[in-house]
Amino acid sequence: MFVTGVARIATWEGNASYAGVTSLCRWDCGWYGTVLERGYDKAPHREQGGCANWGFHPLFPLTAYLLQHSLKLSIPLSLVLASKAELLFAIYSFLLMVSGQAKTTVHLFQAGSLVAFNPYLIYAHAGYAEPLYFGLVAFAFYLASQQQWIATGITAALLSAARVVGVLFSISYVLIWLRDMGWRPSWRKCDPARLIGLLLCPLGTAVYMLYLYRQSGDALAQIHIHVAFADGKSSVNPLSMLWMSLAAHHWFRVWGAMSLAGLVASAWLFKLRKPELGLYLALAIFIPLSAGFAPYGMARYIWWQPPFLYMIYYVLRRHAAWWSVYLAFASGMASFMIVEWFSGHNFVV
Repeated sequence: MFVTGVARIATWEGNASYAGVTSLCRWDCGWYGTVLERGYDKAPHREQGGCANWGFHPLFPLTAYLLQHSLKLSIPLSLVLASKAELLFAIYSFLLMVSGQAKTTVHLFQAGSLVAFNPYLIYAHAGYAEPLYFGLVAFAFYLASQQQWIATGITAALLSAARVVGVLFSISYVLIWLRDMGWRPSWRKCDPARLIGLLLCPLGTAVYMLYLYRQSGDALAQIHIHVAFADGKSSVNPLSMLWMSLAAHHWFRVWGAMSLAGLVASAWLFKLRKPELGLYLALAIFIPLSAGFAPYGMARYIWWQPPFLYMIYYVLRRHAAWWSVYLAFASGMASFMIVEWFSGHNFVV
């Protein structure tokens, strides 16, 4: 209702257009739609600037496929409804993730509001994989904290099939394992369930790589195709990109400041003795920063990371008076991004 209401108000001024729920499906949602419509490409399309849909991992379109075929919905509507439903999963998973700190119903409500009123909430309603990815990351960290190793591995396998950076959870898994053993690994005392869980973590990406090799002849096509999306630019030094963004003006500086805030949160998580969260967040920021199209898209790569919202929750729990200030900023930013989304501004992508 929040997104729909703001979207309708947006049409009163400017070039914003909103005809219904399917109007939310733009940019990446359209690419996910091509996966549902024709499957994965065998070769890049010249008419699309040499791009292909290999960079859009299969788990999210698979969830939309269930809606499309069971309810006979259109592809855009299926994608949008799938992302909206997965937002509920993201909220629930985050509540589980912070359950060790959230002692009361009020605390749980506050934690859930961080996801429900994400400043970049638009991505949870626009047929993007963000809420699915977020939910799987949070759920995997929760299961690992409960030492449910097989379930953690299965969740991480799904995560790596949702987005390429999901494979980073394997590193966090190892850190959790080593910490539980007092940082002194001993293969003699190794629980087989832990090892099986670790081997399961990258399974989603491994299967997708095998499929891409069979489909296109390139197992790393999902990485190589980003050069086409970045207009031929290859990877760059992430620190140089961060400095360039901070030295620039307008949105580039905003994105640079967000990236820097994410790295500060990562360092703070290390201080809180949660290296598995801190390292995951740092790597999840550095990888997109090093892409050729950076810093475009950096905002959603930061705000839709459970460790980042976990750090925000930790700070706000210690400074309760800041809750109203933060929620005012988050809801205002979310409203602005919805308006800009329907106005067709590409800085939102």
